[in-house]
Order: sequence, then C-alpha cells, then structure tokens
Amino acid sequence: MTRDIDQITSRQVLKRWSKPARNGNYAVVGWSVLGTFAWVALAWAIAILVSRAADGTAAPTALMVGIGAVGIRAIALWRAERAGDSAGRRIVEEARRDILSALASRGAGMLAGESAAVRAAHIFDRTRKLEGYAARWLPGMMLAIISPVIILIATATQSWLSAVLLSVSVLVLPVFIWLTASGTASTARAQQASLDELSSVFQHRAAQPGLIRAFRAVNREEAVIAEAAETLRQKTMAILRMAFLSTAVLEFFASVSIALVAVYIGFKLLGVFPFGTGETITLKEGLMTLVLAPEFFAPIRKLSSLHHDRADGVAAAKEIGPWLANAETPPVTRWKPLAEAPLIRFDHVSLERAGQKVLNGLSFEAHPDQLTVIAGPSGSGKTSALLALLGQGEVSSGIIYTGQRPLLSAESLADSAAYLRQTPWITEASIADNLRLAKPDASDGELKDALRRADALDFIEAGQGGLDRRLARFGAGLSGGQRQRLALARALLKNAPILLLDEPTAHLDEEAETRFLTLLDTLKKDRTVLIASHRPAVLNIADTRIDLGLSEVAA
Repeated sequence: MTRDIDQITSRQVLKRWSKPARNGNYAVVGWSVLGTFAWVALAWAIAILVSRAADGTAAPTALMVGIGAVGIRAIALWRAERAGDSAGRRIVEEARRDILSALASRGAGMLAGESAAVRAAHIFDRTRKLEGYAARWLPGMMLAIISPVIILIATATQSWLSAVLLSVSVLVLPVFIWLTASGTASTARAQQASLDELSSVFQHRAAQPGLIRAFRAVNREEAVIAEAAETLRQKTMAILRMAFLSTAVLEFFASVSIALVAVYIGFKLLGVFPFGTGETITLKEGLMTLVLAPEFFAPIRKLSSLHHDRADGVAAAKEIGPWLANAETPPVTRWKPLAEAPLIRFDHVSLERAGQKVLNGLSFEAHPDQLTVIAGPSGSGKTSALLALLGQGEVSSGIIYTGQRPLLSAESLADSAAYLRQTPWITEASIADNLRLAKPDASDGELKDALRRADALDFIEAGQGGLDRRLARFGAGLSGGQRQRLALARALLKNAPILLLDEPTAHLDEEAETRFLTLLDTLKKDRTVLIASHRPAVLNIADTRIDLGLSEVAA
C-alpha cells in the first residue's frame, strides 16, 4: 500500500513540476519534426542527384534542396537542443521552488527524519536528476512516435514493402524497451541512494575535522568515505553497463532491420528477387528508401538510452514526493509579535511529529519573570514541547494556551520568541552578520549592547577584528561557552518576550555553565523563559520544574 502511495505521489509531483517545461517540450518536438522533414528532403535530393548522375545529367534543383535541407536540419537540431536545455532548467527550478516554498511556509521541522547532508542532496542533487526527464525523455517519447510515422509515410511512397519490413521489425522493440526500463529504474534508485549516503558520510566528517584528528581517526574515517565512494562508483558503473548493453542490443535489431531493407532493395534493383511484390523499384526510389531507413530507427534508439533519464527522474520524484507529501500540513501562520511576556499553559497536550507521537498528556504553566525548566531523559519530548510553540509539531490532543488564547497546530510564536539550540547555528560570516540575523537593521551600538548583556563583549573585543571578525563554519575557533554567549546575544538582540532554550549548557564546562546560568537568571525579568534540560545545575535554578520522567510538576 505504501509503495502505491509513493508511486502516485511521484507521478503527481512529476506532472506538477513538468508543467513549466511543457512549452519547452513542445518546442523540442516542433524543431525535431522540422529536422525530420529536412531529412526526407535531403534523402529525396540525394536520390535525385545520384540517379541523374548515373544518367549523365545534372540536377541543380535537387542540389539546392539538399544544401537547404542540411542547413535547416542543423538549425532545427540546434534549436531543439536549446529548447531541451531550457525545459530541463525549468523543471529543476520548479522542483526546488516547490521544496523551498514548503520549507518557508512549514518551517525547518520539514527537514526532520534525515541528516542535513541527505536533505541537501535531495534539494540539489536529486532535483538535478529531473533535468533529463524534461529535457530529453518527455519530448523523446513523443518523437519516438511522430518521427517514425513521418519516415514510414515517406518510405511507403517509394516502396510499400520496405515500409512493411520497417513496421514489422519495430514491433519487437517495445518489449525490449520495457525490459530495459524495469531494470534501469531499480538501478537508478540504488545509485541515487548511494549518492545520498556519500553526501551524509562526507558532511558528518567534514563538520568534525578537529575531533577526528584528536582521536587519531583520520585513516579510519578516510576508509569510511572511500567505502561510500566505492559503493557509488559500483552503482554508477551498473547503470553504465546497462546503458551500453541496451544500446548495443537495440543497435543490433536496428542494423538487422536496415539490412533486410537493403537486401530487398538490392535484389529488386538487380532483378533477382525470388517473389513478386507488385512494385518496381528504380535507383532513385531505392536510394531514397535506404537513406530514410536509418532515420526511422534514430528516435527509437534514442528513446532506449533516454529511459535512463526517465529512471533518474522517477527515482528522484519517488524520494522527494513522499517527503513533500508527509510535510503537506497547513502552512504555519505566525502570530503578530506579542507586546509583553505571556503566560504559557499546556493543558493535557499530546504532540506528533512526522506522524509519530513524541509527547503524551503534558500539563504545566510557564509564568513571566520565571525560569521554567522541562526535565526528562533524552527522547522524552523536551525539545518537542519547545518546538510546538514555533509551529513545529502537531497537537493531537489537548490545548496550548498563550495567555487566554489557544495556539493551534498550524500557528507559531516565532515572531515573539528567541530560540537557542543545544548547538547554536553560526554561519560563515562576521560576528556582526551573525548577530544581525536576529535584527538586520541593528546598529553597531545595539550589537555591542546585546553582547555586553550576554557577557560576550570582552572576548569579542579582545579578538582580532572585533565585530568584523569572520567566523568559520559552525563557529570553529570559538569555545563552547563563547558560541553559547554569542547565540544568547543574538537572542537578546531580538528582544523577544519569550526565550526558549534547548540544553543550553550541554557543551559547557562547569565554570562556563555557572557563568551562563547566572547571566540567564538575570534575564528572566519581563520574559517567559522556558528551558529543556536535564542538567542538575539548570534544575537547581528553576523557579518551576516539569519532570517528564515522573509526569509531575514541582515548583
């Protein structure tokens, strides 16, 4: 049943993403059909020129037609390729726009369930796999019907039996193409899964080079990356082997069919064909038929190789489609910023994320001017309770109140809240740029004031560059306490009445933790502070403590 749903979803998203590429597809078909007619004209010109040359006469009209046909075909194929490139870009852009729009409206919780590297591979690498589906497969599928029909009609005007031979020979190809497609689809999915795995493996190692060196695990982790790369290589080579094999077999069938036509034409021209066919073939008719025959199989041969583009596109859609479908909850609506710190109350609240229950029957109150700590072991739902206030969770039962107003599942307090993660997110930019993520128009004076209140100004000014100092990825070069204080300064710069902290002292030593908590105790005035933590030092400063492990409230 799940597989059927995934297939329906992949077809739906492919159809939706392909709409902007439709004009490009039609342009490819139109220009390619023009190129097919140019080939018919070229075949006629060649037949006339050779037959007249055999008679010792000139054919200037046929020569001009041939030259014009060559020029028209070259232009048509060039324009078709350009139109295909445009269609490929459009489907990729539409897929990425769809994903990023969903992320913007539903929040980062949509990324849950996979590592950051895998999700990045979905957004960038897998969507790139859609390019061939729109640029080549969709128009190629139409051309595999239209172009052979045109060639078949042109061939029938010269030799009806040659047209029959071509028609009969092509009947076996759909079965072969279907067999090729069924094997290609599974191979493409395996290859893309290997690409996701390599992205995840590399991202995790690249994020922790210092830790890897500290534990002298460089060679071990290098072997892990090499193993993932080797798996990807093997899966890619499997696709290439299948592509070469299918192309070779199809070329064999096409060559045999063309050879049959050539033998028939040759015997008829020599007058030694053993059976009567009811037609007389001249040199002109025979040459035109022989020139047309390869073009009859050209789009069909191409379609066989294009099955790999189709397989890539379908495999990408099968992975991205269900992900988007699972995230298709109503877009999160942000409340207008609150003027003052509210009372937050959970009334027998049960939460779900990605269809799984993460919290059951939680009740508590978080008052302004107090530190409210949600305690409990890992996996008990502490973080989920905080994220529910930001619209990152579905309330399956119970009600969350902000003041007297209920907060629905598709609503968020993000504009009234500052959220400090266990591992603060710091981008590769200056300290000032990282702080201005909370308030883009903040002056340098406001930045320094926020840093001073977060007890971070001293180490910022002591370092080279001050506010203009550029930070490495994830804030490398700063200690855990410095990163936390920098993130707290960013939260204070927002001046939000709600402060949400998820294990804020998890990576701090005892001294840094004490300084951080002392600072935090002074910041609770005029704020509703909600902390998810199981650290004893954090629990000791709590005004209100909610223990998820014991399902009770201690004040």
